[in-house]
Amino acid sequence: MNERLKRYIVRCKILILMPLMAALTGCGKDAYTDSFEGMESVENVENLEHVESEEVNINSDEVNIKHDAVDITHNEDETQESEDVNYSVNIEAANEVDIDPMEIYERFLNGRLSIELEEKQVTISNLFWDNDIKYCFLDIDSDGIDELHIKDNVIYYAIKAVDGAPKILFEGRWCYEPVATDELCGILYDANWGYGYEHIEFIQISPDGSTEIDGEFGWSDENENGIMDAEDSFRIDIGYDASLEKYIGYEYIDMERYVQYKKEHSAQQAGYELEWTEKRLKEFATWQEAYIDFLKKPSATIWVSGRDSEDYSLIYVDDDDTPELYFYTGGAVYGETIVSFHEGKVRSMNRDRGGIKYIEYGGLLYSDWGNMGFYPCNIYMLEKGEFSEIGTGWISDHYDEETAIVYYTYYWEGKEMTETEYEECIKEKIDKSKCIEPSVLYSRDEMLEILK
Repeated sequence: MNERLKRYIVRCKILILMPLMAALTGCGKDAYTDSFEGMESVENVENLEHVESEEVNINSDEVNIKHDAVDITHNEDETQESEDVNYSVNIEAANEVDIDPMEIYERFLNGRLSIELEEKQVTISNLFWDNDIKYCFLDIDSDGIDELHIKDNVIYYAIKAVDGAPKILFEGRWCYEPVATDELCGILYDANWGYGYEHIEFIQISPDGSTEIDGEFGWSDENENGIMDAEDSFRIDIGYDASLEKYIGYEYIDMERYVQYKKEHSAQQAGYELEWTEKRLKEFATWQEAYIDFLKKPSATIWVSGRDSEDYSLIYVDDDDTPELYFYTGGAVYGETIVSFHEGKVRSMNRDRGGIKYIEYGGLLYSDWGNMGFYPCNIYMLEKGEFSEIGTGWISDHYDEETAIVYYTYYWEGKEMTETEYEECIKEKIDKSKCIEPSVLYSRDEMLEILK
């Protein structure tokens, strides 16, 4: 039994026993007071709450607690700032296996039920980067019962009611959507990043939670002409086969097979729109409060590699007096994140590489870091707390084995051009000479002190 629930029951028993003790000792105020003060082992009611669980033999039939009346959330004390998350107790879900799934989803959406994330119980606000979400209900595992689907600008979750509590059925970042049509039922990943390649993957989910995937279908603009043609590269990445217990890898396919797969899956989205409901998870009075809350989210949510390996700073990107929170996640895979706060809303942007720069009070950000022959250029705008990408280009390098010379090709918005034309496209969007990097970096603990 959870310790906080035990203390609650003990308190209830104390309130029940007090009048009984009074009656047994003379039915008077003085007699009641004398009897209570005569308990040498306990000085007051508060101390009784600390009785060890093994010392209290509580019959579950003695005290009936209505679950809906118990809503306990334990917020972190300031002395526990190194912890990742505010813990929440699933009191309402206890022994309510038969509760309607929609009631479970409602309680979870309202923060009254927690969910397990990496062996910790967290509330819904700890699952997302933004404080605004969208949600809908859809049956994607064909068990006849709707699941809860939630997303913000980055993260998507499919939540299923299991044994009276919400459970994470699926979690994904960017480009994931639930699908339930006559032809398909599951989760579709459809990503086209604008760099001359795209990926499509459809995930079927069974009622028992098991998944089946045909493989990740991919297209790469091999001849770099900006269009899909037979000279390009098409393949299926099979990945790890659990039944064979080995990594299968990928196989190349022809253009016709890829186009057919894309038609059968992406076409399902045509004319098929889910009805999403918007909801704000948390209200923040100040930007300091919002950024502290963000930094205390579980590391699994905001992609920090370790609490001693990140760098943080407060920077001014747009033209107001509210700074943005910058931090390097500590790993090249997850890169850098910038968090904004504007009129109560929190928004976040992540570039899974380093090297992001910005024009102070100019509302523009720029980055061109890459590796392994691929160097993307991304230009972003921050306006009224919202991030948007306003320019996309990339550079590819090529090695000529005959001449032993490396040469480069340049693309802007999918169109090949000369280096001069490429640089002109960038100049139209941003003045790189005015871009700066965060001048002072702090540890997480230092940043939390600054925000306080």
